[in-house]
Amino acid sequence: MFKFNLTKVEEKIQKFWEANSILEKSLALRRVQGKKTKKFVFYEGPPTANGLPHIGHFLTRAFKDLFIRYKTMRGFFVPRRAGWDTHGLPVEIEVEKELGLKNKKEIEKYGIAKFNKKAKESVWRYKAEWEKFSKRIGFWLDFDNSYITYANDYIETLWHIVKQFDKKKFLYKGHKVLPWCPRCGTPLSSHEVALGYESITEDSVYVKFRIKSGKFKDAYILAWTTTPWTLPGNVALAVGEKIDYTVVSKGNENYIIAKELLGKVVDKPYETIKGIKAKDLIDLEYEPLLEVKSLKSSKSYKVYPADFVTTEEGTGVVHTAVMYGEDDYQLGEKVGLPKYHTVDKEGRFTKDVPEFSGRFVKGAEKDIITYLKEKNLLFKVEPYTHDYPFCWRCKTPLLYYATDSWFVKTTAVKKQLIANNQKINWVPEYIKEGRFGQWLKEVKDWAFSRDRFWGTPLPVWQCNKCKEYLVIGSLEELEKYRHKESNQYFILRHAESTKNQDGEITSSKLEKDTYDLTEKGKIQAEKIAHDLKNKKIDLIFSSPFLRTKRTAEIIAQKLNLKVKIDERLKEVDYGSEHEGLDQESFLKAFSYPEYFSQKLGLDGESRDDVKKRLFSFIKEVEGKYENKNILIVSHGDPLWLMEGMARGFTDRELFQIKARHKEVGDIKLKPLETGEFRFFKFNNYPRNEFGSLDLHRSYVDEVVLKCQECSEEVKRTPEVIDVWFDSGAMPFAQSHYPFGNKKPDFPADFITEGVDQTRGWFYTLLAVSTLLGFGPPYKNVISLGHVLDKDRKKMSKSLGNVVTPDYVIEKFGADVARWWFYRVNQAGESKSFREEELKEISNGFVRVIINSLRFWQLYHETRYKKQETKVDFHKLNFHKLGDKNNLGILDRWLLSRWNNLVGSVTKSMDEYDATVASREIEKFVIEDLSNWWIRRSREKFQLDQGSYQKDLLRFILLELAKLIAPFTPFLAEYLHDELHHGTKMETQSIHFHDWPEANKKLIDEDLEEEMELVRKITSLGLAARKDVSIKVRQPLAKLTLRNFQFPISPDLQSKSRILDFAKQNRDNFQKELEDLIKEEVNVKKIVFEKGDKEEVILDTEIPAALREEGWVREFIRMIQDARRDAGYNFDQEVSAHWFGEDKSLAEAIRREEKFIKQKTVLKDLKESRHDPKFTYDIEKEEEFEPGRKIWLGLKK
Repeated sequence: MFKFNLTKVEEKIQKFWEANSILEKSLALRRVQGKKTKKFVFYEGPPTANGLPHIGHFLTRAFKDLFIRYKTMRGFFVPRRAGWDTHGLPVEIEVEKELGLKNKKEIEKYGIAKFNKKAKESVWRYKAEWEKFSKRIGFWLDFDNSYITYANDYIETLWHIVKQFDKKKFLYKGHKVLPWCPRCGTPLSSHEVALGYESITEDSVYVKFRIKSGKFKDAYILAWTTTPWTLPGNVALAVGEKIDYTVVSKGNENYIIAKELLGKVVDKPYETIKGIKAKDLIDLEYEPLLEVKSLKSSKSYKVYPADFVTTEEGTGVVHTAVMYGEDDYQLGEKVGLPKYHTVDKEGRFTKDVPEFSGRFVKGAEKDIITYLKEKNLLFKVEPYTHDYPFCWRCKTPLLYYATDSWFVKTTAVKKQLIANNQKINWVPEYIKEGRFGQWLKEVKDWAFSRDRFWGTPLPVWQCNKCKEYLVIGSLEELEKYRHKESNQYFILRHAESTKNQDGEITSSKLEKDTYDLTEKGKIQAEKIAHDLKNKKIDLIFSSPFLRTKRTAEIIAQKLNLKVKIDERLKEVDYGSEHEGLDQESFLKAFSYPEYFSQKLGLDGESRDDVKKRLFSFIKEVEGKYENKNILIVSHGDPLWLMEGMARGFTDRELFQIKARHKEVGDIKLKPLETGEFRFFKFNNYPRNEFGSLDLHRSYVDEVVLKCQECSEEVKRTPEVIDVWFDSGAMPFAQSHYPFGNKKPDFPADFITEGVDQTRGWFYTLLAVSTLLGFGPPYKNVISLGHVLDKDRKKMSKSLGNVVTPDYVIEKFGADVARWWFYRVNQAGESKSFREEELKEISNGFVRVIINSLRFWQLYHETRYKKQETKVDFHKLNFHKLGDKNNLGILDRWLLSRWNNLVGSVTKSMDEYDATVASREIEKFVIEDLSNWWIRRSREKFQLDQGSYQKDLLRFILLELAKLIAPFTPFLAEYLHDELHHGTKMETQSIHFHDWPEANKKLIDEDLEEEMELVRKITSLGLAARKDVSIKVRQPLAKLTLRNFQFPISPDLQSKSRILDFAKQNRDNFQKELEDLIKEEVNVKKIVFEKGDKEEVILDTEIPAALREEGWVREFIRMIQDARRDAGYNFDQEVSAHWFGEDKSLAEAIRREEKFIKQKTVLKDLKESRHDPKFTYDIEKEEEFEPGRKIWLGLKK
């Protein structure tokens, strides 16, 4: 018996896709449609590959792929460019753990360049797993052309955008209170903070501030705080000018508190002494909680009015620590309070607070409370539950901390942000005005810079002398604003030597060097000297090899210069074992990237080693000299590498140039011939130790520019940019806009990610494009709910409730999971992962499709074809039927339902509603196609009366494959392949087909309404059978339909109530529909009656003839069950033996033997007693009625 294993099928299909380049062909098919080509732009939200994909990524990638495939089938060309998010704290934290580094100081000690090199390696740790996962779930992406956020081209575009921000006066440096992560040592932006809130319960304290003098001397002002760690930094108290206060006495102390909050804070008994106004408290001095010299001033420890004080909670008095709260900071600015930190950037108290010096602030809160209690400064402690911000990556509690930072003035474009949001179609719709819309209404300036290492360097160079700053927007500007004038380099490959006379002999060991110039070479050198005379050469450097020295000396003599020998310019060391050999004999074996990293011989060097020494030479020369013409005499490969690094070529480009003499840009950079020289400048670019362009720290930190105001040296400010800018700018940076006249694919027609990205990627995309004046960056966006566990809890390793994609795929198949994501609930709702729901899909939707396919295969001749032939399946064109009335009513109904389905699914997909679309498809497959049409048509197939029905079923299944192709790409491909078994397939893959189109002419709403009523009646009839415990296989004489009204045929004009009820129903109710009810409910006759309500009434009297017919049907069912349990194939003919003691039962079976054999695919049906010696495949015995038993045995 055939067992369908979706997981195995998917693996086979994935191999087929890869072996036949189906993705590439699919893209090419849509790209070459000429003027008809329509482009649909999709942005891939870039993941970070230093962590494994989880079930949430499965969800987002399933939705991305769904609509990309759909739009492709609708005729659009949809580029599927992958992307990788490679910068930021997530990467840094992982590298810190690997290296055992605890903080920024240790990173700096380790070395920023070394640390960033490790970070760059780390981001690819799980790249293979991500690509494998994406392919395995059917998410087709172009990984070969992926954008990478750490790439130089990408960063150059980011710099260009920052330059535009500066031109528009959006970029500025400010000192503000920001969310600060003491673990990571950097501020966070508001959208990052929004990702890390957690509900916690911690101690809040009511603190007593003792008044020093005046009429309230020795009374205590009560203030409340949820952050006791800020109390050592207290420098003022704030009151609300419109708030009424009161003085109360309790015990031996007097307290001042807002009148409205008295009952909530102070327990009875207490005595109210007097009511006072805020003005009575303003300028009162109080005693500091701790002696902090740096906070003392004439303005300190006084009461000030402030508009941020309310009576919503607390005491109506706010404790003010200027450096640790935004409102506090503004008040401090206003009245001139000291701005001094009592906490360092690692979140530890400074020496200014000796009582808690060196302690982490959150860890010291218990001791601060104890201190206040000992000093009689604590009124009371209460637990307080609130949402507190944690670092979204390292989970450290954030501190609000005053610090310098660079900002982008997003508040300047607040109106435009809101207006652009109105142009976006949000799914679900409520996000537009809700979560996202409210966020925009409260938008704050973007805290743009980070005090970190692995990120896009902020392209700002600031002068220490005049404080002016210069924003760099391109590599070209680094050269334009360089501080020192550049040197000009002439590189010359030595003249012909005895080494070059007969091919390229390897000579790379200096101690074995005997190759001098040939006579021809000496003449070459003299000619070169003549050609260089007008170049005004200032310096000559040469490799120490004889052939290069001799060339340099001849030129130097002619130019009246001296030669400087430098070992770093020597030939590539190919290793002793290659000395004297032809280079081609051993160099061809190397491919990229080993071509650069692999050592050449046991004692040789790699090309990376060569690049390293060459760049060391150039760096030294650039440091010593300015505006000099410098001749370098060296060898072919070193000079090729030197010129490549000078021109900014990547290793891959250099390899392609070397291997194929490929043109890069407008330059064909082939290696120099002997005696050939070329000219270049070494631009003022940041380069790594190999001389390769690298815009990251610390290389970019070494680039010195010229101040445009005072001409002094300016160095880059050390910050990097918020990593969310990297992904937010991807519409522009992925195409290296605007360099090389490239235009961005803008805006996106569609994007989707999880709901948490509303304040992450969705926001930064909108912010960047709006700041640039480009408008909304996407037209349609789906904000997806999270995948939770079965108890609606967030999945986490600590709870042990994580479900991995691999587990789901292996157990159920990717397509089952995809289908579950689409149909379980609306896209924006959280999804509780329950395995039983996936089992339901496997055993329901998927199995029904496969069973429908098997049913067609059972009765179609192509199942047995060994060779591919062309078969005319569809003698009738089911897309366009000239006379649909040639078909039976059930077939016309199926075509009507199908075309209605195509129309409604298309509408839902155009509205980005995968849930409605998938549910409608599933309902059609299970209820309409399988449970109704196939079941009602089964007998025609069995009696070979369904000639065109076979074609109709194939047509529906093939069109269904197209309809489900975006949803379940593997299952659709399998259907497509199976339906073409034994035939020549004109289209190689289901994914090359266009989306089905609905033919409205084939839609018959009246017929569908009639059929719905038929199904309703049969459902009621079957329910009535169940109520009286009569099996469906037992025929009944009559079914009475009372007060049912049927739609009138199209030739009648009115659909009003029928007067002659029974007659007109009989006339208008088509006989085929009546027969369907008879067959389904298993009755011989239908009677129509008028009544007060709709009813179905069964005639439960069973005459002998009908009872015997019922026994025959039960026996057929018994044989079919036995066939199934024995594991026989649908069409496998077997032998059946039976015996029954009851004469009436036996006679009924004998009489209907031929009918029974036909219904159950038997080659013979023999009546014989059970023989214990005879072995059957399966035996069964059942009692149809009391006293009427029958035994059955089946044998192949």
